[in-house]
Amino acid sequence: MSNNDSGPLPTSLEEVEALILQLYAPGRPDHVFKTQETLQKLQRSPEGWQLASSLMNNKDQQIRFFAALTFIVKLNTDAKSLGEQDAQALLQTLIGWLIRCMEISEGALVVRKLCSTLVAYFMQFSSSWERCIRHLMYCLCTNEARPYSSLDEAPETDVLIQNLSDTKAVAIFWIAATLVEEIGKTDSNSMKQHRFHRQVVPNVDDIVPLISKYIGNNPTESAGGKVKEEAMKCFQAWVSYSHRAYIDDEIVLEPLRSLVKPALMCLLDDDLYETTVELFSDVLANYSKFLHKEDFDILRSLFNSPWAQQRYETLLKGDFDFDSLQFGMFMIAFGDATVQDLTKNLGTDPQCEQYLSGLCGLLGAEGHAVHEDKIYVPALEFWSTFVELMVDDIYSEKGEHPSWFPAAQALVMQAIERCWRKSQFPPTEEFNSWDSVDRTSFKDARRDFSDLLQQFVLTTGIPLLQVFIDLIHKSAASQNWAELEASMYCLGGVSDTATEDPLRDEYLDKVFTPSLLDLFTDPQTEIPRQTMQSFLDLIISYSEYFKHRTHALPKVLTFVFQATTSQNLAKKASKALTRLCSDCRKILLPELGAFLQQYSNITSNYSLDGSVKEAVMEGIASIIQALEDEEQRVAPLEQLLNFVEADVEQCLTLLSSAVPPQEGDQYASDPSQIDGGRGAMALELGVTASKCLTGIAKGIQVPDDGPVDLETKDSTSSTFWTAGDGSRIQQRIYSVICRLYDALGNRGEIVEELCDVWRQGFREMEPGPFVMPPNLAAQFFMKSNFQTPRLGRVITTACSLISSRKWGDEPPDVLAALLSWVASLLQILGRPGNDPDLTQTGIEFILRILLKYPQFLLNHQPSSSLEFIFMFALEALVGSDPLPKQIAAEFWAAFVNLPNQPEPLQGSINSAIQHLGPMLAQALVYNIGGHAARSELDKLSEPVKKLVVRQVNAKAWLEAALLDPSFPSDKVSEKDKQFFLQKIINLRGARGTNQVIREFWLACRGTNFAYVS
Repeated sequence: MSNNDSGPLPTSLEEVEALILQLYAPGRPDHVFKTQETLQKLQRSPEGWQLASSLMNNKDQQIRFFAALTFIVKLNTDAKSLGEQDAQALLQTLIGWLIRCMEISEGALVVRKLCSTLVAYFMQFSSSWERCIRHLMYCLCTNEARPYSSLDEAPETDVLIQNLSDTKAVAIFWIAATLVEEIGKTDSNSMKQHRFHRQVVPNVDDIVPLISKYIGNNPTESAGGKVKEEAMKCFQAWVSYSHRAYIDDEIVLEPLRSLVKPALMCLLDDDLYETTVELFSDVLANYSKFLHKEDFDILRSLFNSPWAQQRYETLLKGDFDFDSLQFGMFMIAFGDATVQDLTKNLGTDPQCEQYLSGLCGLLGAEGHAVHEDKIYVPALEFWSTFVELMVDDIYSEKGEHPSWFPAAQALVMQAIERCWRKSQFPPTEEFNSWDSVDRTSFKDARRDFSDLLQQFVLTTGIPLLQVFIDLIHKSAASQNWAELEASMYCLGGVSDTATEDPLRDEYLDKVFTPSLLDLFTDPQTEIPRQTMQSFLDLIISYSEYFKHRTHALPKVLTFVFQATTSQNLAKKASKALTRLCSDCRKILLPELGAFLQQYSNITSNYSLDGSVKEAVMEGIASIIQALEDEEQRVAPLEQLLNFVEADVEQCLTLLSSAVPPQEGDQYASDPSQIDGGRGAMALELGVTASKCLTGIAKGIQVPDDGPVDLETKDSTSSTFWTAGDGSRIQQRIYSVICRLYDALGNRGEIVEELCDVWRQGFREMEPGPFVMPPNLAAQFFMKSNFQTPRLGRVITTACSLISSRKWGDEPPDVLAALLSWVASLLQILGRPGNDPDLTQTGIEFILRILLKYPQFLLNHQPSSSLEFIFMFALEALVGSDPLPKQIAAEFWAAFVNLPNQPEPLQGSINSAIQHLGPMLAQALVYNIGGHAARSELDKLSEPVKKLVVRQVNAKAWLEAALLDPSFPSDKVSEKDKQFFLQKIINLRGARGTNQVIREFWLACRGTNFAYVS
């Protein structure tokens, strides 16, 4: 054996055996890896067949295991090297080895691997070993590795089965189960190519009688539990495979169905229960068509038996061991498979109501949901499906509901009562002791219950709210905080569905009562955090209610402002305040001064998080927006800006008082680390000030649902905020933005937040304090350079400016400056692959200008810069990064498809396309020829379609690209390329172009390139 790059290979069988033993012995990972690499090279070498044959008779089990593994490697990688006689000889060798294993009682490790080897053989030579199961039975019965051609001489299958020992039967079960498991993993293309289903089907007539011998109506009494278990596992594998065969080829393996009834009886056998219940749970969940009506009748009888009742009661008492939990999953699977029948027979069939009551009972098992009670979530999923069925009936049935509907509603109400209990938080200490997965899953289960409620209220209407209102009153009176929290959570969960009902506010009057509000505002009452948060959520969910019922608003606002001073409640409380102020802005106008004073008080006495300040300021700003006159808004906005500027001043003071970093200091470029943390405090203040500006900008916007006065003049003509008394507000805002950027512009957080301030102004449709002249925004953006963190975010924000309506009919010269700024950044970048994010945002900016103001792009100077932009976009198109490639494809599609422009601009466009067209065609063909990813093809199809439709030279350009030596694939002929081109041209940009391109791309990649189904 020759040497290779990693060192000499073993030269004797003894050396190979020593390496194998070394591989399976404990050792250093690097040594194990090196040994494994060497052995794999031996396995793949031409001598691998001989090596496996030499090793299979070794006395050491690990070496025999490696021999079987080597046969598998060779079959998977080198089966084509075997002629027909060699393949048959190999089969006899493998079967002979299996017979010897039976004779010497070989361990399961080697026998299982040898069974896998025989399956690997079938996968390669299925057409010449079609009746593999019967052939193996014949050989094992005669203790001789007979050739497959002698199978005609074999006795009937029933005779073979009677003469098979239990040990040999287990081996057959292993092979048969592994066979269908491996074929089930095969992708659809290989399945069709090798016709595996058709090769496997004949074996079902052989394996079914063998399984029946052990689990049938008259099973072998002397058989041990092991062989029965393997028989059931084999049946499970074949049933699972039959589902795949049905999906792929509509093949029904009918003989398997004869085993269903005896297999169901195996549920009563403790040794076979686990495999059997898993099998039928899977069949019911995924392939219930496999079962006959009689099978469902047997299942119903089983569920009504004392055996089922005992298991059910054990589960409800909190036994969530695997066997017990599997029974609950089995019940749910049966419910899912028969839910239509169970529902529609309610009221007429007592068994249906009894079974559904049992499923309802699963929601009430002992223990906390998720952490202890493992059946709750699957049971909740069933009831969600049940409710969806009821909702479907509402929209499909005309007139009155069917007769089963009231009984179904009553059952769901029972389920809701149990879910309400399960949704109650355990004591805080106990809940905090759970691991993070259980805590998260518990909250997810509450959300799933909330979803069920939202669906169910569609079947009951607004009266469902009364259930939780009664629970709120009861639990508030007894101060049962867990029940109160769950009741408020449930009531909040149906807010979206109940919004449109005219009776909603009458029901909510019973919730936001003086007694409940007094309870939550009483300083002497200690209420758990979870309950307080749920009350805040309730206020957020029904904030619009307070616009109609103002009597409750003062106490609610008092509670919310108090909550903002609590660290645990501040974020939620500030969100509630924002919603209340936004929904009730006109009502709260008289209290604007009090709000400003209250904010001053809490910021003076408490340390508020930046996001809390942002939310509170957004709420106050929304009240300011409700003031009729622009002049009236100036003074309160000045007060809000005073708060912001106070944070800015403190930030700058901290930075200026900090000891400046020395040259070479590791923190020189990171102000947050300056002077033992002063920089961090300054950064936090800077971020807070930026967030507050964003909050004010959001709040001062005209609400989306506000009335539109069609008779008033276009308000965009107002210059109050840019040239009138309001201009000083804009100047102060711009000053704050610039001061923060100048001081902390090398911090990504600051850049991100300040860009968000600008974006709020770009969204505005009317003049306002944050709707600044485009030249101011452009000046700010152009402060950024190649070293600016999150530069892509800055350019994206500039894109928003381009798309906004702030330019008027004649965009200013600053647009040309912005284009030059972006072009210079891309030139510094050099290659698109150096920074995909910057490449994507840069090309997107250029695309926005192309679409809105093509003259600015085509007249861009110097001409070398314009040429760079086009070549950069072409390079991005042939790159490997998906997002730059997609935006580049959009750019080129838009450029080729530009509408006709006035001269001389149109002349410049035509000249550019004639120059760039051949290069664009080559870039597109390079991608379509196999370079692109499948997910990119639809985007790349667009510029191809535009070229074909708009350019007379498109065919010549595409043909030249297809025939160019740079074409990336050698798997398509020149004829294929010409046929593809003709199809593309004939389609003239129609939608079918995408499919033609996809098929050509697949051909270029090779026929084996396909997704696994």
